[in-house]
Amino acid sequence: MIRAKQISNLSSSARSFFLGGTRSSAADGNSCTSSAEDESSVLRRHQARPEAVHTGNRVFTRPSPLPLHVSPPVLPVKPDPANNHKIPLSDGTELSMVDPTLPITSVKAIGREHLGKVYTTSASKDSSEEAPRNASPGTKQASNDVSHDLTKTTVSGKRKCGYYPSGEMMRVTPAPRHVIEKVSSILRRFKWGPAAEEALHNSGFKMDAYQANQVLKQIDNYANSLGFFYWLKTQPGFKHDEHTYTTMVGNLGRAKQFGEINNLLNEMVRDGCQPNTVTYNRLIHSYGRANYLKEAMNVFNQMQEAGCEPDRVTYCTLIDIHAKAGFLDVAMDMYHRMQVAGLSPDTFTYSVIINCLGKAGHLVSAHRLFCEELPERVEAIPRDERFRFRPDKVTYSIVMEVLGQCGFLEEAEGVFTEMERENWVPDEHVYGLIVDLWGKAGDVEKAWRWYQAMLHAGVRPNVPTCNSLLSTLLRGHRLSEAYNLLQSMMAFGLQSSLQTYTLLLSCCTEARSNFDLGFCGQLMAVSGHPAHTFLLKMPPAGSDNGQKVRDHVSSFLDYMHSEDRESKRGLIDAIVEFLHKSGLKEEAGSVWEVAAVKNVYPDALREKSCSYWLINLHVMSEGTAVTALSRTLAWFRKQMLVSGECPSRIDIVTGWGRRSRVTGSSMVRQAVEELLNVFNFPFFTENGNSGCFVGCGEPLKNWLSESYVERMHLL
Repeated sequence: MIRAKQISNLSSSARSFFLGGTRSSAADGNSCTSSAEDESSVLRRHQARPEAVHTGNRVFTRPSPLPLHVSPPVLPVKPDPANNHKIPLSDGTELSMVDPTLPITSVKAIGREHLGKVYTTSASKDSSEEAPRNASPGTKQASNDVSHDLTKTTVSGKRKCGYYPSGEMMRVTPAPRHVIEKVSSILRRFKWGPAAEEALHNSGFKMDAYQANQVLKQIDNYANSLGFFYWLKTQPGFKHDEHTYTTMVGNLGRAKQFGEINNLLNEMVRDGCQPNTVTYNRLIHSYGRANYLKEAMNVFNQMQEAGCEPDRVTYCTLIDIHAKAGFLDVAMDMYHRMQVAGLSPDTFTYSVIINCLGKAGHLVSAHRLFCEELPERVEAIPRDERFRFRPDKVTYSIVMEVLGQCGFLEEAEGVFTEMERENWVPDEHVYGLIVDLWGKAGDVEKAWRWYQAMLHAGVRPNVPTCNSLLSTLLRGHRLSEAYNLLQSMMAFGLQSSLQTYTLLLSCCTEARSNFDLGFCGQLMAVSGHPAHTFLLKMPPAGSDNGQKVRDHVSSFLDYMHSEDRESKRGLIDAIVEFLHKSGLKEEAGSVWEVAAVKNVYPDALREKSCSYWLINLHVMSEGTAVTALSRTLAWFRKQMLVSGECPSRIDIVTGWGRRSRVTGSSMVRQAVEELLNVFNFPFFTENGNSGCFVGCGEPLKNWLSESYVERMHLL
C-alpha cells in the first residue's frame, strides 16, 4: 500500500495524499491536463520497436514494448464446401470453433464496489459514453454505417462484397413501425432475462430478419441485444441474415466484447452467411476504437484474403484510427493505397490527412492538399447556389471557436445569439465550446454562467464540458464548486473520465494548504475513477528494485489500454509529477520506465541518425521531465557498459515546457538545467537555442561512465 507522508511542513517535497494514507506534493504551477500542447516537433512513431537497434557495428538494446494480450480476430474466410464446419485461416490451417480461452474476453463494467481491485484486461465502457472527446459539433467521423450498395464495382473490376450474391434481388420487407417500436421499448425496459423473454412472447409479434435488424440497431445495451439475438434463433421460422449478424458485430464491438464477436463470426458461417465488407468495416472500427491497431490491420488483410474489396469507409477508418494514435506514417500509407484503389476521401479524411502532414512538418504538402480539396468542394456546388449559402450549426461553431481562440469572446457570444436567431438550436457541444472558451480565458463566473444556461435550456452536459468547467474551477481555487460539479455529474449519470482524474490529481499536487490537500483527496475519491484505486494500492519501492511497482503500473496500463494515448500520457505525467514532488522518486522512476516500455511517450526518445539521439521533454511537466531524463541517461549508461559503445551525440530538447505562456520562462528548462549542472553534465547550447542541451564526443562518454548517473533521479 502507498505510504503516508508527514505534511506538517508544506514547503517540503514530501506531501500527504489523504484518504487511507495517500500522498501529494507541492505545486510548481504546471498542470497536467490533457489540453492542447505544442506539437511543432516532427512526430515519428514506429509500429514495432525492435529490442536491438543496430547502428553500424554498434548495438543499443532498448526496452521493447510488452506484447498486447490480444489475439487477432478469428475471421472466417470462404469455407470448404466438403467441410462446412471447418474454417480455413490465412496461414493455411483450419479452425472448427473459436477457442473460448481467447485472451480478449468479456469484461464487466467497473462499478464503485470494484474500486479496490486492479484489473489487467481492457476496459469495457458503456456504449452510451463513447462519443468522441472534444469533437466539435457536427464533425464527421469515419463511420461504418454505410449504405448497402450491391451493384458497385471497383476500378479493378472486382465485385465488392455485398449483402446478396450477384444477380439476386434485394428483398425489402415493409416493416410495421409499431412492431419495431414495441419490441425496442420492451428491450429498453427490461434487462435481458426471463422477464424480457416473457414480455416478448406475450407481445405476440412475429418478426423477420429485416425487422429484427431495425430493433438491434436501436439497442444500446450489448447484453440485451445479444440475448435478443439468440432468442430470435429459437423462434419458429426465423433465420438471421448478413444484416443482423453485421449489426450484432457492431453492437458487440462498441462494448469491446471481442471474444463474443469471434464466437458470433463462427456462428455466422455455420448459418450459411458470409462476412461482407460492411461486417469487416464494423470489426475494424471496433478494434480501432479500442486502440487495438494491430488487430484492425489484421482484419484489413484478412478481408482481402477472403475476396472482399476494401471500400472508402475501410480506408477512412484505418486512416483515422492510426492518425489519432500517432502512427502518421501508417495513416499516410493508407491514404496512398486508397488513391491507388481509385477511391476518393471524404471531407473528414481530408482533414485527418492535412493534420498528419502538418504534424509531420510537411506544411507545403498540407497546404496543397487543402487547396485541392477546397476547389473540389466548391465545384460540387451548383453555380446558382454558391451565393445562397446559409451557415449551419457546424459553421457557427467553427466561427465561435476561432473568435474565442483569438480573444474575441464577446464576439463569439454574439455569433451564438445570431445562431439562435437563425433558429438553430444549440446542443451540448455548442454550449460546451463557450464554457471552455471562457474557462481558458480565466473567467470562472462567465464559464459557470454558461454552464447554468445550458442546464436551464434543458441540455444535458457531456463529460468534456464538465471537465472544462472543472479545470476552470480548480484553477480558480473554487473547490466547493468543483465538489458540487462532480456530484452533478453523478446525478446526470456521467462517469468521470481519465481527464477528470488527471485534473484532480494535478490540483492535489498544487494544493496550497493542508485543508486544500484533504479536500482534493476527497474530490479524487468522489470521482470514483479506477485510477484512484491504482494510486492508493501502489506498493512501495522495496528491495526488489521496484519490480512490484512496475508490475502494478503495467497491469493498470493494460487495463486502460483502450484509452487514447493523449489521455494516458496526461495521467502518467500527473502521476510521475505527483510522486516526484512527494519525494517518492524511486516510484516515480518505475512508473516512467513502464510508461516508456508501453509507448505512452512514443517521441520521448528517438535516433535521429547513426548514434545521434534525441531526448524530447517538451510535452512533460517539470517533475516528469527530470525523472524521464534521469532514467533515460541511466539507460544509455547501461547500454554503453554492455556494448562498449557510446552515443556520439545526445540532444536534450525542453522547448519552453508544457503550456509555457512566456517564451524563455520554462520551469522544465530550468529544472533540467539545474539537474545537469548538479551532475556536471558536459552540455552546451548551439545556434542560440537555449531550450536544447547538447552533449557529445569524449566528454559525454566519460560522463556516462560515472556511477552516479544510475541514481541521479533520486536527488
